[in-house]
Amino acid sequence: MCRLTFHLAQFLGPAQFDNLRLVATRSLDKFASMKTITVTCFDHFIEETTSHRVGGRIFRGVSDLDAHKLVPPIGRKPRWSGLPLNKLASSERGMLKRFKQEGAPYVSSQLSDWEWMVLARHHELPGRLLDWSKNPLVALYFAVQGGNEKAGAVYAEKFTRTLQIAKETDPFRVTKVSKLNPVHSHPRISAQALVLTIHPDPRMAYQSKSLLCLRVSGKLKRDFKQALCRLGIHPATIYPGLDGVAENIIG
Repeated sequence: MCRLTFHLAQFLGPAQFDNLRLVATRSLDKFASMKTITVTCFDHFIEETTSHRVGGRIFRGVSDLDAHKLVPPIGRKPRWSGLPLNKLASSERGMLKRFKQEGAPYVSSQLSDWEWMVLARHHELPGRLLDWSKNPLVALYFAVQGGNEKAGAVYAEKFTRTLQIAKETDPFRVTKVSKLNPVHSHPRISAQALVLTIHPDPRMAYQSKSLLCLRVSGKLKRDFKQALCRLGIHPATIYPGLDGVAENIIG
């Protein structure tokens, strides 16, 4: 921290300084460089996601490009997104602690903090984890959901930092956006080829110069859904179990 920043933090206090930093960082988001490619057809998508440019990347699909930024679930909720970071983390810790206490009867083995956090993510408890996939077709499945009036997108990124969970035992002490492989067995993890990223400040949208955005026009969503279905990517395979089977039957 430079001397000017240090004095400003002392003058404002931790909470106000943290909020000022967040506003300033969000204002600079528009200057972050991100390459966007507009996909013209299904074959074009396959070509882009199998080219050498995307080697080693993971993928995340969003159904509404304009509304859905790369923000973890807890950062999307007004209840938490406006809090100073320390208060948000405290609230998140409290929810996870309660999830452990009340969820223990439904878990057959002793879990680590990482395993509890991943399990909580899959049961929709807001947190700082963000879902990605090793399979671009899985990401595309999520991108083509929703109404045809909204353009979807598949983001592709090559994260350079992979967490060593054996060394990083406390999820709340991670200081840089990092990639991790799920550590709890869940049918959706393998079905969706799931990879997770953890975000130390979950209020902020992830941005980087290496981030690639594949834009999918709303007009293409129906055709892409049909193509994915022919390739075996549909609710019954994305969501293993009776819920996925039923959703696939309904169409």
